[in-house]
Amino acid sequence: MTNNFKHIILLLIGLILINVVSNYFDAKIDMTADKRFTLSKTSVKVIEGINEPMQVIVLLKGDFPSYFKRLANETENLLQDFHQENPHIEYVFINPLKKGDDYVKSLIDKGLQPAQISLQKSGKMEQVMIFPWAILKQGKREMPVSLLTKAYAKSIDEQIEKSIENLEYALTNAIHLMTAEKQQKIAVIKGNGELDDLHIADFLRSIGKKYRLAPFTLDSVATEPVKTLHDLQNYNLAIVAKPTEKFNDSEKFVLDQFLMNGGRLMLLLDIVKAHKDTLMYSGKTYALNAELNLTDMLFAYGIRIKPELVKDLIAAPVVLKVGQVGNKPQLEQFPWFYSPLAQPDSKHPIGKNLDMVMLDFACPLEILKNKTKKTILLTSSPKTQLVGVPTEINFDEIGKKPDLTQYTAGTQIFAALLEGDLKSAFNHRVKPIKTDNVLENGQSALIVISDGDIIKNQVDKEKPLALGFDKWSKISYDNKQFLLNTVDYLMDKNGVISLKNKEVKLKFLDQNKMIAELRFWQWLNLLLPLILTGVLALIFNYWRRKKFT
Repeated sequence: MTNNFKHIILLLIGLILINVVSNYFDAKIDMTADKRFTLSKTSVKVIEGINEPMQVIVLLKGDFPSYFKRLANETENLLQDFHQENPHIEYVFINPLKKGDDYVKSLIDKGLQPAQISLQKSGKMEQVMIFPWAILKQGKREMPVSLLTKAYAKSIDEQIEKSIENLEYALTNAIHLMTAEKQQKIAVIKGNGELDDLHIADFLRSIGKKYRLAPFTLDSVATEPVKTLHDLQNYNLAIVAKPTEKFNDSEKFVLDQFLMNGGRLMLLLDIVKAHKDTLMYSGKTYALNAELNLTDMLFAYGIRIKPELVKDLIAAPVVLKVGQVGNKPQLEQFPWFYSPLAQPDSKHPIGKNLDMVMLDFACPLEILKNKTKKTILLTSSPKTQLVGVPTEINFDEIGKKPDLTQYTAGTQIFAALLEGDLKSAFNHRVKPIKTDNVLENGQSALIVISDGDIIKNQVDKEKPLALGFDKWSKISYDNKQFLLNTVDYLMDKNGVISLKNKEVKLKFLDQNKMIAELRFWQWLNLLLPLILTGVLALIFNYWRRKKFT
């Protein structure tokens, strides 16, 4: 047996051994710059906590465009990593359209809305339904997860990129909520003229899929103040949605001590009251100070809402009747500068991948200096004007060219997150309620938004519409997702929402360049293998002649 033949035999044996051993070891090296194939420590911690079998049903299987196949492949890669971390997680891809119309209808009834895609088949354009969803099942519980983010994007490729960035967060967060030992509770504060349930129905319905909700009235403070305080502390988050009646000191003390004891708080406040319904009906309304008696409380936490209205050149339109043709009214859109379109902070998990948020009669926030960490979440454009109150607001200015010299107030703040060390608003003050264990400071978080209408959904025929959708202009804004992210952030104790900051950079082909250089690359792919083969043959032939001559 020649030495060359022995070397070949040893090489084959080595390759076989490597192949056999590799079946018992599952290891990979992520060499991508963005570490897209590496699970975060947060995800690993959540996944390791699964003690019972969990099935993930992914509805992305079928004949659809390449960009959805890319999303399906990335989802499969991620779920494979999940399964490797914890074998309790099993996954399957199915084509819902092959399961029949009844199955498709059941998905839609559950709120899993399909995407309508145009495909060319046999020379004809056809509309195809695609369900970019996954369904988590564990025992009797199940939870739908949207795999396609609704983030603003210039193209479908960019939307897919943002969806892939959001995949790990979407699935990890759903698993975290599914496996939580005790579902977290949210108190919807009542008793001070807050929005009725019909006008916050879409928001409540959305967060009700993740958390336990209950109305909580502060009226009982007058008769049972200590019990009211203790009862509120059983909740994780309290939401105050556009109160219109003054808070007394006892009610403020209950909210303050709830916050000092680690409870989270969302305050959606209209410091200035202006009635849009009156404006639409009569063409004018009056903006007045709402006098909610919360200024001292907010000041202690490090924030102030100025009793002024912000007019912004970047604003949502208002739809007005300008004429009548037969039985149909003629409607036309006009810019309405009292409805600013607020820009979320794209660097923070709450505002990541969000489009504009519509506000109505919003006031400017002022950040005060203290030890509390503050993050600005919503801002206006730089082209703003501040209007003091009381003042009359009417539609007379509609259609007139704005005087740009008056819109020089600069960028205004509409929402801020305060977290960390918070000082009690009743520090060194007489306490309105006699109770033990009064805290002068605490570790917690609250979010203040200077517009209560941010959470208000419109109503059509006594039915609530989707939050952020304007039925008159037919435009949808990102109010709902912004508020859902806000709740998730305040309720998140494991840092899951930080996964939203993960960035994945997909490389897309330049379609124009590809078409322009098509012939070149076709000839290159055809001739290059032949040329390389010929060169290697010449080198080998030259080597043989030189060795054996």
